[in-house]
Amino acid sequence: MRGGLAGVYAPERTKSRKTRRRYDIALGTNGAEMRLPSIPRLAIGWRLVSGMMVLALGAILYLAWNAPMLQVETLKVDGLRRLKSEDLNAVVDVAGKPIFLVDRDKMLDSLQAAFPELVDLSVEVKIPAKVIVRAVERRPVLAWTQDGRTLWVDAEGVSFPVRGEAGELVHVEAESLPVSPPLTIEAGEEGEAAPVKPAAFTLPVSLVEAIQVVQEEAPEDTSLLYSNRHGLGWKDARGWQAYFGTDVQDMDTKLEVYKALVKELKREDIQPVLISVEHLHAPFYRLEQ
Repeated sequence: MRGGLAGVYAPERTKSRKTRRRYDIALGTNGAEMRLPSIPRLAIGWRLVSGMMVLALGAILYLAWNAPMLQVETLKVDGLRRLKSEDLNAVVDVAGKPIFLVDRDKMLDSLQAAFPELVDLSVEVKIPAKVIVRAVERRPVLAWTQDGRTLWVDAEGVSFPVRGEAGELVHVEAESLPVSPPLTIEAGEEGEAAPVKPAAFTLPVSLVEAIQVVQEEAPEDTSLLYSNRHGLGWKDARGWQAYFGTDVQDMDTKLEVYKALVKELKREDIQPVLISVEHLHAPFYRLEQ
């Protein structure tokens, strides 16, 4: 049978081998040479290169995340007296975190919301791992107590929570605020109503100044009173409340009128519960609230 297998048979191809380079080195002697073993040609592919880059990047990220020199130990606080770094760090919680995760703008917002007594607040983030907070604390001049809660107030009328020691302050027991503050809604647990509480308030500067003037005329060791209706005054040791309004320009004259009215009531054996000289030309007293 002719040509039956010739067209079907195909010789087996030999496997390709990597090209090897041969090096011949001529020696100083005529007709002599030395042949070195052939060296295979190395071909570095893109997959190997990309794999090495991924491994290198992973190593860099691991070191950046875990290297002690890049971990923030604690906040450094500059310019504060009553507040400590622990107080601030409890709010921003950056201790133990990598420096590159510190969000400066977010820190500023969180600190200003948590500590309204801070002014000129700034945050500086430094490499390798340093976070510096600089600020000035407001200086309280009076303590405002209302509904069982006491806040400090500075000369600009800004209120803020009581923290640390502030020395001698004017104490005011208030029935209400001059202006109702906005309400702050706190997040409650799922299924429960969120509690609502008054936000921090700001008193008029004129009222803060009036409080300091009235305090100079009040009896020693006596807290001042504030009423939206009658203004400023104090609890007289003889059993009544004395009010003088918030206009203290004629405070000396009001005090003279007050003393004269008390003398007249004593002469007539009248025991009031309230005496008001808030309006200089229309003083009055009450026998019951």
